[in-house]
Parts: sequence; structure tokens; C-alpha cells
Amino acid sequence: MTDQEASAREANNEKKECDDLVVKKIAMRSIPKKEFERYLTKNAEKIADDVYYGDGWQVSLSQERQEKLGDFSIVAVDVTLACKAEIFDAFLLTFRKNFLRGGG
Repeated sequence: MTDQEASAREANNEKKECDDLVVKKIAMRSIPKKEFERYLTKNAEKIADDVYYGDGWQVSLSQERQEKLGDFSIVAVDVTLACKAEIFDAFLLTFRKNFLRGGG
């Protein structure tokens, strides 16, 4: 990974706090968009385009894309989370746990 790619990835994973709302963009790799859609559809109260709304949170998904990693090509989706500050940490922990993958 070049310095430029590392800087871009770091910028994408920034966490921003605006008043009572925390917004974080995460570059998720190796998980197809349909898996995020399946999880969010089960938990959302409202869905509009690629934005899922729940109690105190909203999640938007980018288009699925392919990224090269050496000789490999993996799927990537940008996930933007916006949550009330008081539920952000718990929401992020639960969200990440649902998409853990084991290698082997």
C-alpha cells in the first residue's frame, strides 16, 4: 500500500462529531453490498435508496466496487454511519460484529 493509498484510507475512516451526531465513513472490503443490505433491511425502520434509517441512526452505502490488492481483486463498499453520540459506540460494535470474517 502506497503512502497516498494509506492517507486516503485513513481519511475515509475518519470519525466526525457534529453537535449530537457522530458520522463515520468506513471502507469495508471483502463483503458484498447485498450482505449489508440484508442486515440493514432487518434492522431499519425506513429505507430510501441506499440509506437505511433506524432509531437514532442512519447508514448509507456506496456502490460496490472492485479493488486490486496485489494479484487479487476484492469487493469494497463504503459505509457511512451517522448516529446519535450516546448510541454510536454500541451501534458500531454491533455493526462490526455482524460482519466479522475468519480466515483460514
